[in-house]
Amino acid sequence: MATAAIAGSEAVRSPNGAGRQRAQKQKLSRERVEKAAVALAVAEGFGALSIRNVAKVLGVAPMALYTHVKNKDEMAEHVADALLGGIDVRTLGALTWQDRIRTLLRSHRDLIVKHPEITPYVAAASGAPGPGAQRFNHSVSSVLTQAGFEQAAAQELYFTLLTFNYGSAVTLPAGSSDSASLLKYNEGMSTILAAYEDKMARPALGIVDSMRERLRLGRR
Repeated sequence: MATAAIAGSEAVRSPNGAGRQRAQKQKLSRERVEKAAVALAVAEGFGALSIRNVAKVLGVAPMALYTHVKNKDEMAEHVADALLGGIDVRTLGALTWQDRIRTLLRSHRDLIVKHPEITPYVAAASGAPGPGAQRFNHSVSSVLTQAGFEQAAAQELYFTLLTFNYGSAVTLPAGSSDSASLLKYNEGMSTILAAYEDKMARPALGIVDSMRERLRLGRR
């Protein structure tokens, strides 16, 4: 099982089992607990997260974890934030602003489709975002403001897109291929982006996007 493999990678060499457990307890930290929780979620799914399972990965008694995390929810919040922060935002520069938004929001949707149990934790992050959520939020906000949206319009569009993402993911039939729903998702995304284009502050358009727009409209 994946849990056993993760636990094996966490093992600490010692002369006997009791000595190993003592060594692990001494070295146990919040960082180790959170890293083990993230590894477990990636290997077995977000639904496998529990104090008992993470303790098993670390080779310690479940009670030992409560020194470093309050409860399962706090641990799950960190894992959700870490997974959200893992969305790759480094390869967006050469795309139009619409395609940059599609890329970011599609990755966000893929995450909650893969780990449906993550949804309430990711949704709650809007109130007190962790570093991963902050990174993702900043990436989306930067694309929208650079495209020419005023801050209020950018925020409104962002929350509209997030709501659309959650709705698209949670209504996906279990075990489906996702191809038909993905087609509808792409159509819906295009409709939303087109509906908000009239809220753009045209003079603030980036140079590259402005040139593309002029070419698209046949202007010079």
